[in-house]
Amino acid sequence: MLNETFLHLPGIGPLKERRLWNEGFRTWNDVEAVDRVPWLDHNRRDVLERCVTEATEGRWDTIAKLLDPAEHWRALVRRDGDGVRALRWLALDIETTGVRPPANHTTVIGICGHATDFEPVALVADQRDWAEPLADYLLASDVLLTFNGRQFDVPFLLDDLRRYRFEFPPFHLDLYFALRRLGSTGGLKKIQQDLGFCRDGDLEDLNGYAAVLLWQDHRRGRPGALETLTRYCLEDVVVLLDLAAYAYDHLSQSLARPWRCPAPRSVSMDAFPYDAELARRMGRRTRKR
Repeated sequence: MLNETFLHLPGIGPLKERRLWNEGFRTWNDVEAVDRVPWLDHNRRDVLERCVTEATEGRWDTIAKLLDPAEHWRALVRRDGDGVRALRWLALDIETTGVRPPANHTTVIGICGHATDFEPVALVADQRDWAEPLADYLLASDVLLTFNGRQFDVPFLLDDLRRYRFEFPPFHLDLYFALRRLGSTGGLKKIQQDLGFCRDGDLEDLNGYAAVLLWQDHRRGRPGALETLTRYCLEDVVVLLDLAAYAYDHLSQSLARPWRCPAPRSVSMDAFPYDAELARRMGRRTRKR
């Protein structure tokens, strides 16, 4: 409902926005079609005109800058004729050796979305310039999907891999906060289990500490450690796509908007086998951490 949004205009709050919808101003184009609109002063018109122009060019700079991050879920889709069309999503999750650079470093970056043609991609810190492809994937996306990424993944990457000068998408939907608005609290694993989005059974007991240990085992040459770590990371990535659609549908329903989010394309994990026995042993070892 991105182009149905008016909250980014100066002085427009949730109640005023609902009144505008009820008065027939359902999209930016509805406003553009009227010569004189009493509530549209010079400042608001200037902002709206910039948004319309940018949208025709596939850019969202103005609204992304002005819209409260708590409302970035609206950027998942835009009104398109009698339906909706998804913008370009990119789900991202990282694994690290700890919680804070420079003492700790990124080990795996998992991504999946429109830029990858919904094929999971794992970038692994074993080669020179290993993270360089991420820059292109980010530039080819409109909405970044993370879980607690505002507080961890994005600042960690910007600090640890600053040499790449990543430019992130204009919108960032942090599902940790979006799902809390809907009453779902706790970590990603707990929430996805509560909502019925379960990962592969042998990976259910793995956690962030297990990811650190798997990386250490990989560096020591243990067979299957890297494959298990990579699959664990990508499981967290792929579920973000389903959780994003879930969050959109329920948040838009609270605003009485009629459009449901198009379901994300099915994602196959067949290209990422892992060591199930190693995953189970590691899960038992770290379960209480």
